[in-house]
Amino acid sequence: MRMKAITVVGVIGLAASLAAQAPAPRAPQGQAARTPGAAPDLRQVLYDMADSIGMLRNAQEVDRIGSMNYWATGTIVSGTQTCKVVDYKASVNWIHKGMRVDYKCEGSPQRHVEVVKDNLAWNETEPGKGGTPAAGTANDRALLLWTLPAGAIKAANEAGAATKVGVENGKTVVNFPIASLNATMKLTLDKDSHIEQVESRMGTVTTVTTYAEHGDWNGADYLSDVLFPKRIVQKRGTATLVDLTVTKTNTYNPYVIMPVPANVTATGAR
Repeated sequence: MRMKAITVVGVIGLAASLAAQAPAPRAPQGQAARTPGAAPDLRQVLYDMADSIGMLRNAQEVDRIGSMNYWATGTIVSGTQTCKVVDYKASVNWIHKGMRVDYKCEGSPQRHVEVVKDNLAWNETEPGKGGTPAAGTANDRALLLWTLPAGAIKAANEAGAATKVGVENGKTVVNFPIASLNATMKLTLDKDSHIEQVESRMGTVTTVTTYAEHGDWNGADYLSDVLFPKRIVQKRGTATLVDLTVTKTNTYNPYVIMPVPANVTATGAR
């Protein structure tokens, strides 16, 4: 009974936070025709990106994606080792700027629960419990939060006048900074305005994340018309950090929180 009450409060709080967000840039539906050789219209491009994955809702067409969960199989780099993941689940909340990744490695009973919120990072023994600081990991963990398609679109909008659009090799590209990460981002779009690649630079480190096969993976009885990539691959140079195939999503703004443990706040683990 208590869990149900907590969930209802969380959903109401998320709804209030979403309602307070500024509307995403609006433009006429559909991609506007442009003169060959001319730069695309930024406002139209931002609209098309959001519209293409189902972010824009209600008659005002405003961004209503605040949180989501996704489950996957594949491999990730865990510590210094490549891990074939078991029971991989990622929970994201862009309103509270946090993400929790919960998984095991094949052949090991150890559970890994890795969390970031704002510029703080910590590990947990299970979601919401046993938090210990994870110094030096916050930027890498936050990078995935803001390179997921919905996160990248939100960050491009938040960058305001610093966001630029152009064309490279016949494809639309969007460039913008993320001040909190001291990073720059370059999004490459496919013909449907889906993000097919994100190139991020933090200092001298370049990370390339590619996405493929955008679809609604909520399940036949729970479709939301919010699209998410089936395949996520992240590389640095020739090293593959993430190679995941998404098996299921929940894009109906699920209840996702990540309270910062007192010992993490005290140490300021970044």
